[in-house]
Amino acid sequence: MASAINRFELLPSQKKQIKTIITHIKSRKNLHIYGSEGIGKSVLLDYVYDNWKEIDNSLIPIYCRNSKTLRQMFLYISEFLLDHFKNLKSIDKFKQVKELKHPSDIKKLNIRTLRDIVFSYISQDNFCVILDHLEYVTPKINAFLSSLYEKSVVISASKQSWEITDYNFRGKLDYCLYLIPKLRIENLPKKESLTLIRHLYEKQNIDVTAELQVFEDIFYATKGTPKMIIKIFEKAQRPEYFKGNTLNLNLILIDCQMRNL
Repeated sequence: MASAINRFELLPSQKKQIKTIITHIKSRKNLHIYGSEGIGKSVLLDYVYDNWKEIDNSLIPIYCRNSKTLRQMFLYISEFLLDHFKNLKSIDKFKQVKELKHPSDIKKLNIRTLRDIVFSYISQDNFCVILDHLEYVTPKINAFLSSLYEKSVVISASKQSWEITDYNFRGKLDYCLYLIPKLRIENLPKKESLTLIRHLYEKQNIDVTAELQVFEDIFYATKGTPKMIIKIFEKAQRPEYFKGNTLNLNLILIDCQMRNL
């Protein structure tokens, strides 16, 4: 999804959202981005990360694209820190110091040791930790985030809003997580959706009859969800969805639903 939009100029609403993210980064303020699946949260984070040098060269970004489990986060951050500092040290329960020089050394460690490494080294430089797909806030992840906010700038993204009125999370949030500034990402408005639809249509050299009506049908079927629009055009490359110059949009939608099931 990200690659399909990144090759296309950012839409007005996305530019506004990017500006908000950049403002928080430059101000050294944490930010939580939320919105339904396929809404384009990862596209925004990818864009910010890809253009980091122009945004804030004094901060070092650590981008965890998959933050669904605590171990995934610890492993990625620890491996990044190893690459950054070239050498890490861990202390086991017997107070023995062990040097870590290779990513394979990191993967053998337990969660407690990984946590100690992250918290020990994350404060030694100016880092911004970006956590995408942070869907399930378990009590352990909750405790990790609360401590991480004190040691670095954190930009997180998930489907949950982390508002006090949002009870769709597995772990009770610490009060500091409720207080994190939020950025809500919504479906594209109709004008921007049609712009994206036309871009993908022309990019794939598709030829259909009554193209404007097809564009309208795609918009109403997807409600402006970028990921769904892109999925439709990925499938529209296959001949079985065409009869002459007529696109069988209903069949594409059915196949998309079946795949999700």
